[in-house]
Amino acid sequence: MSMKLVFPLTMGLTMCVLAFGTAQAQSADENDGWQVRLGVLGGALPDYEGSDDYRFKPLPDIEITYGDTFFLDRRGLGANLIQSGPLTAGVTVGYDGGRKEKRNAALRGMGKVGDTAIAGAFANYQIGRWVLNADVNTDMLGDGHDGTTASFGFSYVMTPSERLMVVLGPSITWASDNYMQSYFGINTVQAARSGRAVYRAESGFKDAGLMGFGIYKLTEHWSLTGVAGYNRLLGDAADSPLVDRDGSADQFFGGLGISYSF
Repeated sequence: MSMKLVFPLTMGLTMCVLAFGTAQAQSADENDGWQVRLGVLGGALPDYEGSDDYRFKPLPDIEITYGDTFFLDRRGLGANLIQSGPLTAGVTVGYDGGRKEKRNAALRGMGKVGDTAIAGAFANYQIGRWVLNADVNTDMLGDGHDGTTASFGFSYVMTPSERLMVVLGPSITWASDNYMQSYFGINTVQAARSGRAVYRAESGFKDAGLMGFGIYKLTEHWSLTGVAGYNRLLGDAADSPLVDRDGSADQFFGGLGISYSF
């Protein structure tokens, strides 16, 4: 949902969207025009990446495609540049909302991680109902975390009935030095303001998790959408005082929404 439900959801929802889009293509006639799905999703998610406090947030749930090439969805604005047999690959430009100090008392003295535009590249490869996914995203303006993440996963697409589709699968995410330091590190200035010790978070695998996504067609145009998942922070992310002392390495998230397609 790269309208970014927020940090832990990014890869999981991206994985689901890729798989879901591929599965839709299997059962739908080729369409060279516009296809639109507009909805709202109520999501429960941690206050910040690594927090053990949760909040509820209503979020737009939008998927717009034009032909087989251009789209606007949870990943942002993008284009499928390669479509060859089971392989689809392309690029995206999305939004990262950063992190606000006022979001949680544990962030006092940490300052903010600015919002920024994110440039991404993705690929997915379908083998029957299995979809292998990879994507790389980087801060293209340098206004936010100024880092890069790379996520890998696979998912399985199930259609228990003509009205219901469920996508389930694991993923793992690697993050660069800048990303890790921005969200999990504590520099000298932050240490002085917050009273914490300096902590250096270096590049490495940031998290691993499992995501489930489902859509149930109520009528020809109306659908219910649900998402649920779990992420486990790893390495320097899990060892950060923001997580180990004031939060939790176990991250849960979920949401339920309704949408209209035309």
